[in-house]
Amino acid sequence: MTLANLILWIALLINLSLLITIVLNKQQKHKKQVFLLVSLITLWEIIELVNVFWLKNTEYLLLGARFGLLPNLFIAPAFLWLVFSLCDRCQMVSKSIKILVWTIPVIMLPFLFTNYNISSVTVTEGGFIFQQEILYWYFLLYFLGIIGFALVFLARMTKRVNLIVKKQILYIFFGTAITALLGVLFSVILPLFDIKNLFYIGVDSSVFFTIILVYALSHDRFFDLRLSFYQTLLDMGALFAVLLVYYVIFWLILKFIQVDFQDIGEQVLFVLFVGLTSPVLYKAFARLINLLFFNPNQNFLQTTNNIADILRSSRDLNVLFSQLAKEIGQVINYQEIFIYLAKHNDNDIFHQVFPVGERILSLNDDQLLQFLVTSNKIVHQAEIDYHNEDKYLTAALQKQQIDLALPIFYNKKLLGVVMINYGQKLLSHQQLDFLQGMNKYLDIAVGSLLLANK
Repeated sequence: MTLANLILWIALLINLSLLITIVLNKQQKHKKQVFLLVSLITLWEIIELVNVFWLKNTEYLLLGARFGLLPNLFIAPAFLWLVFSLCDRCQMVSKSIKILVWTIPVIMLPFLFTNYNISSVTVTEGGFIFQQEILYWYFLLYFLGIIGFALVFLARMTKRVNLIVKKQILYIFFGTAITALLGVLFSVILPLFDIKNLFYIGVDSSVFFTIILVYALSHDRFFDLRLSFYQTLLDMGALFAVLLVYYVIFWLILKFIQVDFQDIGEQVLFVLFVGLTSPVLYKAFARLINLLFFNPNQNFLQTTNNIADILRSSRDLNVLFSQLAKEIGQVINYQEIFIYLAKHNDNDIFHQVFPVGERILSLNDDQLLQFLVTSNKIVHQAEIDYHNEDKYLTAALQKQQIDLALPIFYNKKLLGVVMINYGQKLLSHQQLDFLQGMNKYLDIAVGSLLLANK
């Protein structure tokens, strides 16, 4: 089995796993569109696999090669259907245009199996190559034209869609860019230099697109990739340092003590030594790296500890809220933060306590307060909008420029709310986890302090 064929198997298994994930994931949005697109790509890889392993040395290889282009005809309109669905434009597209988009590949279908498309197939050591004729290039132009139109449409819609959909679009562009780059490299550029045995790697690069697509459209919270990548580099640095230490130890033992590592007993002893000492050594290097370099996770942890100390030690609400706002700013570069508390003699009236102001909210009139009372959870405007939970609440939050609201509950009563204006930006998964963790302690601290003041 060649490297290209092994990669083909791996890509196929990944895509089959993705199809199962799509079927089982009840929260998957645009389920039909995503399933169809991944299914067509998977079918493409199955046909290529059949050609390589079962039809390679038979008279049916030419027919198999032509069949391999069949899913490609429908991948483009399937991707366009997904794009329209993602941007909520399916209802706006006329029925005639929808029929036309799917009719074109149906009309082109019979021409796939003629000599005007692929005239011959040549078997090579790594697989096979086929001779493209004039219709093949028309098929390619059609495919690129539809995909290009869909991507341009996505780019234009980024200013009109929800923040989460905008993030999903960025992931789609990222996955498309990786797939296109690898596809052009292995399937177009390298064959021009007579390097044709790696052709299948270009075909299999579509697995990057399917992985990123399924991930993006099955989530409404996304990790900050810069922080995650930086954290991965730090972890890899600690791991490589540990490996270097054991390599030096192995070299010293081999050179000066002259231990015979061909003996199974000596091997077991060395493995036990590595297993017992590696956790301690890794922690030591990780701590050293954290001291020498900025660690994003350490910053989150330190800020959480600082907030816990503030909530435990504060005896004055003004001091507490001031220090709390400062610490939150270490993790979330917000534009504005407001804190409202219920009046002690009227729990339906909330007045602004930080920064000190005269604004008052009424539970009977304010949609955000009403939603917090019934839901008892953090309100993230982008998620409310994305899931269409409450259109009126979404409109109210956008009008008041509130991206995030943290309820303060005590004894199952809404005592207050922290409102954050993040400048119409999407909070990362790490930031939301940080706020949710902080919110649990904020309820108890503020509730206890208000009770003590009374």
